[in-house]
Parts: sequence; structure tokens; C-alpha cells
Amino acid sequence: MEAEEFHDSIRPGLIAMLPRLKRFADLLVGERTEATALLRRALHFMLAEQHRYLQGRALDGWAFAEIYRQWLAELGHHADPMGQAKVDEARFAELFGDDGDALTTGFLASLPAQQRLTLLLIYAEKFDYVEAGRVLDISADTIATRLVRTSAIFADRLGATAQPQGSADITALFPQGGRGSS
Repeated sequence: MEAEEFHDSIRPGLIAMLPRLKRFADLLVGERTEATALLRRALHFMLAEQHRYLQGRALDGWAFAEIYRQWLAELGHHADPMGQAKVDEARFAELFGDDGDALTTGFLASLPAQQRLTLLLIYAEKFDYVEAGRVLDISADTIATRLVRTSAIFADRLGATAQPQGSADITALFPQGGRGSS
């Protein structure tokens, strides 16, 4: 297959995933203009370096991993890399719509970027632990550990409020979404 033919074969898939990829970049960066710039750079790289995409691997997993890799590379140039990953609650509420309550939005916004990304990949994007681990370049066990820790933090946060809590099931944070949705 000619390189240009292969290039054109991933373009429609990337275009179809743009809303999902944009949400991922927004969650990484926390600022719309910078997230759009990150996404643009990552897409340019993916199209220029399409030979790196391995047939048989899910295109969405590869695309999310490339955006994450690009973000990490850019963080290395900042004096306070993790400070660049903070998302304010108002901006975070915009990313996920107004259907979440203040407790949930505040909780998600307060998490470190890696925990937010883990939740997004598992519950919103419906990646399994192995796929999410590939995106974040960590093991499936680390994904599981992050989810357990995040669930415990969420349960503690729910217990500290006077609201009726039902259950502290972290899956309630992402009621919809997943592969193929925008």
C-alpha cells in the first residue's frame, strides 16, 4: 500500500473521532485555545507519521496515546509541568456539560490529571484496562489501582457531605459516552 493511500485511510477515522479527541485534549490542557493547539499538533503528527499506526490496533487507542505523548513532551518544557495540568471547576463543568452536580464536577476537577484521564478513558471512552494502560503508557494494574484510589476518595468526599449518597460507585460520574459516541 502506498504511503498516501494509508494516510488517507486513517484520515476519515480521525475526523470521526474529533469530538472525542477534542474532549481528551481539553481535559489534558484545561484551556480551550491551548487544547485546540495541542490537538492540531498531534493530528498533524499522526497524519505525517501514519506509518507508526499499527494495523490491528484500535485507531482511537493510538490517537489518544499520541495526543497524550505529545502533551507529555510539551510538559517537559515547563518549569511547573503538573501546574500546567490543572483545570478550574467552571472550565471542567463546560467540558462535561451542566448535567453533573457541583460535588461531582468539583471532585473531578480536583483530581490530578492522570486520575481524570483514567476515569475518562475507562468510563467515558469505554476502554478496557489494557487499552487505557496503552494510552497512558502504564500497566493495567496501575489503571486498576488508580480507579480504586479514586473511588475511595470519591466515597470519602460523599461521606463528608450532607447529601444522600446512595452509592459511591465511580461509574456514576460518566452516565453516557463511550466508543463511537461524540
